[in-house]
Amino acid sequence: MTTEGDAASVARRLIDCVTRGDLDGVDALYHDDIRCWRNLDGRELVKKQALKIVRFLGTLQGLRYDDVRIAPTPGGFVQQHTLCCTGPKGEDVRVPACLVARVDGGRIVRIDEYVDSAAMAPLMG
Repeated sequence: MTTEGDAASVARRLIDCVTRGDLDGVDALYHDDIRCWRNLDGRELVKKQALKIVRFLGTLQGLRYDDVRIAPTPGGFVQQHTLCCTGPKGEDVRVPACLVARVDGGRIVRIDEYVDSAAMAPLMG
C-alpha cells in the first residue's frame, strides 16, 4: 500500500523527470499497465502512448511547472500546476492543468489529466 507521503514523493519525482526530459525516469514511475485518460480528446492511453507525450514535452523550450500544488490522497495524489514553456513562434505558453493520479507500490497506475485546451492550442500546431 502506498502512503500519502510516498504518493507526494512520486508526484515530485514525476515533475522532476518531466522537466529534465528524463524519459527513463518517467518510465520507471509509470506502472507497466498504467492508463492515462485525457480530457482533450477523451482517450485512454497505454504506457507507450503516454511516454510519447512525455517525449514531446521534453522538446519544449524552457519547460517548467509553476504554481504546483500537490494534495496526497489515500490512493495517490491530485496535482494542480501551470505548465510553462516557449511556444514554436516564441510566445509564452501557460497551460493550467490538473492530474488525478493513483499510485500503487510507488508507481503510477492511473492518471486522469485535465488541461485547458485553449491554452494548449499553440503547442498543438
